[in-house]
Amino acid sequence: MKKGRRFSSNDFRCVYVKNNLSHARIGFAVSRKYGNSVQRQKFKRNWREVFRCHTVKFTGLDILIIPMTRFRKGFNVQKNASMLLAKLMYKNQQS
Repeated sequence: MKKGRRFSSNDFRCVYVKNNLSHARIGFAVSRKYGNSVQRQKFKRNWREVFRCHTVKFTGLDILIIPMTRFRKGFNVQKNASMLLAKLMYKNQQS
Protein backbone atom coordinates (compact mmCIF):
# COMPACT_ATOMS: atom_id res chain seq x y z
CA MET A 1 0.00 0.00 0.00
CA LYS A 2 3.01 2.33 -0.36
CA LYS A 3 1.58 3.70 -3.60
CA GLY A 4 -1.87 4.30 -2.14
CA ARG A 5 -3.48 7.58 -1.30
CA ARG A 6 -4.01 8.48 2.33
CA PHE A 7 -6.35 10.64 4.32
CA SER A 8 -7.55 10.94 7.91
CA SER A 9 -11.06 11.41 9.13
CA ASN A 10 -12.18 11.57 12.75
CA ASP A 11 -10.26 8.81 14.54
CA PHE A 12 -9.30 6.74 11.50
CA ARG A 13 -6.62 6.77 8.85
CA CYS A 14 -7.57 5.39 5.45
CA VAL A 15 -5.20 4.19 2.73
CA TYR A 16 -6.68 3.25 -0.63
CA VAL A 17 -5.44 2.18 -4.02
CA LYS A 18 -7.21 1.06 -7.18
CA ASN A 19 -7.23 -2.65 -7.98
CA ASN A 20 -8.04 -4.54 -11.19
CA LEU A 21 -11.20 -6.08 -9.78
CA SER A 22 -14.80 -4.96 -10.13
CA HIS A 23 -15.32 -4.93 -6.37
CA ALA A 24 -13.62 -3.38 -3.36
CA ARG A 25 -11.68 -5.17 -0.65
CA ILE A 26 -11.18 -3.97 2.89
CA GLY A 27 -8.42 -4.66 5.39
CA PHE A 28 -7.61 -3.54 8.90
CA ALA A 29 -4.43 -2.80 10.81
CA VAL A 30 -5.56 -2.72 14.44
CA SER A 31 -2.71 -2.85 16.94
CA ARG A 32 -2.84 -4.00 20.53
CA LYS A 33 -2.75 -0.39 21.60
CA TYR A 34 -6.37 -0.07 20.42
CA GLY A 35 -7.64 -2.45 23.10
CA ASN A 36 -7.96 -6.09 24.02
CA SER A 37 -8.88 -8.75 21.46
CA VAL A 38 -12.61 -8.44 22.11
CA GLN A 39 -12.52 -4.71 21.38
CA ARG A 40 -10.38 -5.17 18.27
CA GLN A 41 -12.71 -7.84 16.87
CA LYS A 42 -15.77 -5.70 17.63
CA PHE A 43 -14.14 -2.84 15.72
CA LYS A 44 -13.59 -5.10 12.70
CA ARG A 45 -17.11 -6.57 12.87
CA ASN A 46 -18.69 -3.13 12.92
CA TRP A 47 -16.58 -1.97 9.99
CA ARG A 48 -17.36 -5.06 7.92
CA GLU A 49 -21.08 -4.57 8.49
CA VAL A 50 -20.92 -0.95 7.33
CA PHE A 51 -18.81 -1.98 4.33
CA ARG A 52 -21.34 -4.66 3.33
CA CYS A 53 -24.18 -2.11 3.27
CA HIS A 54 -22.26 0.72 1.56
CA THR A 55 -22.01 1.37 -2.19
CA VAL A 56 -18.22 1.68 -2.01
CA LYS A 57 -18.05 -2.11 -2.34
CA PHE A 58 -18.88 -1.77 -6.04
CA THR A 59 -15.77 0.28 -6.78
CA GLY A 60 -12.42 -1.23 -7.68
CA LEU A 61 -10.51 -0.21 -4.56
CA ASP A 62 -8.35 -1.85 -1.93
CA ILE A 63 -9.00 -0.09 1.38
CA LEU A 64 -6.90 -0.24 4.55
CA ILE A 65 -8.39 1.17 7.77
CA ILE A 66 -6.15 2.09 10.71
CA PRO A 67 -7.64 3.38 13.98
CA MET A 68 -5.58 6.21 15.47
CA THR A 69 -7.02 6.30 18.98
CA ARG A 70 -7.73 3.81 21.73
CA PHE A 71 -11.06 2.09 22.27
CA ARG A 72 -13.64 4.34 23.92
CA LYS A 73 -16.99 3.32 25.33
CA GLY A 74 -19.83 5.13 23.66
CA PHE A 75 -17.87 5.77 20.46
CA ASN A 76 -20.12 4.99 17.51
CA VAL A 77 -17.87 3.12 15.07
CA GLN A 78 -20.65 2.49 12.56
CA LYS A 79 -21.61 6.16 12.22
CA ASN A 80 -18.00 7.27 11.80
CA ALA A 81 -17.27 4.38 9.42
CA SER A 82 -20.11 5.35 7.10
CA MET A 83 -18.91 8.97 7.13
CA LEU A 84 -15.38 7.87 6.23
CA LEU A 85 -16.62 5.63 3.39
CA ALA A 86 -18.72 8.50 2.01
CA LYS A 87 -15.63 10.72 2.10
CA LEU A 88 -13.68 7.97 0.33
CA MET A 89 -16.31 7.77 -2.43
CA TYR A 90 -16.07 11.54 -2.89
CA LYS A 91 -12.27 11.48 -3.08
CA ASN A 92 -12.34 8.54 -5.50
CA GLN A 93 -14.71 10.38 -7.85
CA GLN A 94 -12.43 13.41 -7.91
CA SER A 95 -9.35 11.48 -9.02
